[in-house]
Parts: sequence; C-alpha cells; structure tokens
Amino acid sequence: MPMTINFTKNDLTRYVYNDLTEQQSNQLQLATLIDEGVNQFCGNLHEVAKQIDQSLLEPSQKSVDAILLYAKKAKLGA
Repeated sequence: MPMTINFTKNDLTRYVYNDLTEQQSNQLQLATLIDEGVNQFCGNLHEVAKQIDQSLLEPSQKSVDAILLYAKKAKLGA
C-alpha cells in the first residue's frame, strides 16, 4: 500500500520560498511528480511569488513624484 503524505497550503508556500527541511522538500518534490494537482498548485505559487518579487523592486514614478513634491512643500513650509 503506497504511503500518502498530506501537505497544507502553508507547506506548499514554504516550499516555494525554500523554507522546508530537506526531508520535507524532498517529499514535496516527489509529490509534485506523482500528483498533478500539487504540481499545478506549486507552479501557480511560483508564478505568484515571482510577480510579488518583481512588483517590490521599485516604486512607480507617480509615487516618487508625490514624495518629492511633499518633501519640497514641507521644506518651503519650514
């Protein structure tokens, strides 16, 4: 009888961010090969993590302009 290992969504998120023990990571890698649902979910999480990482690289020009304008007004008012 095959052994079943259950993973929570938290476990899968920790896997995407390399926050599992080596044994847990190996088990999850095996699960992605065996279970298409787990594989697809991990793939989706990897994409979301990649998008989050890219979006946090720098503020928009609109935000920078607003901060600079605020700082300029604050300096004039001082």
